[in-house]
Amino acid sequence: MPMQGDITKNWHKIRNRITTDETHHDLRQSFEESVFPYIPKAHQQRSGLLVDFLNIRGQSAAMDIVDLMMFGENRIGVLLAHIPATIRSSLEDVTVLKSALRDQKPGTSAAAMLRALDTFFSENLRTATGVPAFYILFDQQNRTINFASAGHIPVLLYRPNEKQLFRLTTEGNALGLAPHAFRDYSGRPGNSLPSLRSEEIRLQQHDMLIIMSDGALSARNAWGEQFGMKRMVKLIRKYGHMQPTPFLVEAQNAIEQFTLGETLENDVSMVTLKNMLPDLDLPQGTRTPEAQDRFLTLEEEEHLWRVAEKHPEARINELMDLLGERYQTLGYERIRACLAAQQHGSNHKSAETPRKRFESLEKYFHREMLQAFPVRQLLYRKYEFRGNTAAIKTALEHYQNGHFQESLIAFMKVRKAIADSEAVHCFFGNLYILVNMTIKAKQEFLKAIKLNPRSVHAYLALAYISLLHEDYDNVINNLRAAIRLDDRLQEYDAFLKKLVLELDRQHGVNEWLA
Repeated sequence: MPMQGDITKNWHKIRNRITTDETHHDLRQSFEESVFPYIPKAHQQRSGLLVDFLNIRGQSAAMDIVDLMMFGENRIGVLLAHIPATIRSSLEDVTVLKSALRDQKPGTSAAAMLRALDTFFSENLRTATGVPAFYILFDQQNRTINFASAGHIPVLLYRPNEKQLFRLTTEGNALGLAPHAFRDYSGRPGNSLPSLRSEEIRLQQHDMLIIMSDGALSARNAWGEQFGMKRMVKLIRKYGHMQPTPFLVEAQNAIEQFTLGETLENDVSMVTLKNMLPDLDLPQGTRTPEAQDRFLTLEEEEHLWRVAEKHPEARINELMDLLGERYQTLGYERIRACLAAQQHGSNHKSAETPRKRFESLEKYFHREMLQAFPVRQLLYRKYEFRGNTAAIKTALEHYQNGHFQESLIAFMKVRKAIADSEAVHCFFGNLYILVNMTIKAKQEFLKAIKLNPRSVHAYLALAYISLLHEDYDNVINNLRAAIRLDDRLQEYDAFLKKLVLELDRQHGVNEWLA
């Protein structure tokens, strides 16, 4: 068997190294199904945002999708998604995915855009693992990015001026996953609806964003070693001062030299964006948070993990006291998320309790019905309020970014100033459902029906709340009322028939069909 040194020497003899002069075209030749529009470098220089991507196809039937959307002169959206093989076989063209995203009204929330894709996948395509995706909106005028992750690996932000590297991520499940039922600590029923949240930070001049697929880290050499995050971090620190295209050439060289000609299992995709615009001099109170205000650097993350390992019995608040002011200012939720990312897949005692291997027939039936209920169409709607005040605008921004608890708190401060209507009660009913306050939600929907006895949305929502509480009689009654009022509810009609059929099988009665 040849030694590693011999293979490496032979590799360097036969491999002609790509130079940084061979920029756009060499990178794009490997991306046969490109949906990424070509942006001339002159335009990029004028706009102040440099962008390029790399895609190397793997042998797996799964594929990465890279898409870029330009919203006027000042805003750009970038999507990176990994399409599993089971879904790809049902996609006739990647333009189907593009169309689903472009059908949405352009907004300022990355979570809202991913929520639209989540609905698209749940309605049209079936997958057990979901679709990991990352979406980022770059606002050139304000030098900000709004981003959201749907079960995707973090994006890396490199700040060459300070040689700092941040791992940017948000809460979010992979797209298209069916929700499942659970009960909280007090025994109340709930539903793990797709959780998608946005974060927004301000960029500095020369900041570089690296969005990559998991295939970039899982590329293996002949000895089964993965390229891994450590090598990626080393690569970024060495070449992150470059512009996107020469940086990606170095990344391609590094991955190819590491794999030594081994066939890639998954696609290797990387998108890099570099902000060349000078910093804005804004008043302190109007500034969007900086990266360091919301995220730890990689070195700070590692310090947090070392302290957590040293004090395994310490609570998060106690860890924050041990770590000092820098960690306290980030807040409890940010530290919790960072620790959860480290503990993912480990056997740490605070990790999620394993599910029981077996469950009762009733619980299995309840879970199956919750997964089948068309809940996304009911809850994930876009709302606008006439005569928006600053407070209502802030509350709506929280809502669009998936920060439902913060949105509810903000709305409660101005609720008395909002006129009662069917739509307002349905909106607040939805919001209460999203924070698992189903009793409050039910009260809102009953008020909506009192104002408008033909409120289809309210009847559907009451059916969903009844389903959460396993009150199947009221599920059926409310669905029947909604379907009588609107004959276009085919999905809910199909769900109703399925529910009645399953109940009939269980109990041997068909009184619901009367």
